[in-house]
Amino acid sequence: MPRKAKITTDDKDRKDQRDHTEALKKVAENAEKLSTTPPKHLTGEAKKLWSKIVPALNETGYVIQVDQSEVETLVINYAMLREAYESVKKDGVIYSAGDKLFKNPAVAIIDSATKVIKSIGSDLGLSPQSRATLIDMAKSDEESDNETKGEDLAGYFGGNK
Repeated sequence: MPRKAKITTDDKDRKDQRDHTEALKKVAENAEKLSTTPPKHLTGEAKKLWSKIVPALNETGYVIQVDQSEVETLVINYAMLREAYESVKKDGVIYSAGDKLFKNPAVAIIDSATKVIKSIGSDLGLSPQSRATLIDMAKSDEESDNETKGEDLAGYFGGNK
């Protein structure tokens, strides 16, 4: 499987990586942002998480309307994770039926949903490492923009400049 493309504007990085990043930024500048109103088919925890993360994603400037299905997948998996965890809290990891012990199927759901959340979250800039990449990009941009964008982005995500 090929490596993920590096997002960078650092002159020390390869030209093709910088060119790719610039192209991404141009597409994102002219693209429609995600709606902060959750899609009607989302309910419960998925809807709540959508309302929390979409404003932050829009603020980064790199997530656009075309990424909606990824964000939906993230929030749906989060809702499944929460529901499965409630089952584990109620019934335990292992439960008995007569003389037999069984693994709670919710454990597999937690495992699967966690992997999806981690992968998509990283793609969307929701992991510490991916945030650091976005903050570094913002810092490169801010040098020509009075260093305000990077500070705002770092502050928003709880980072320090």
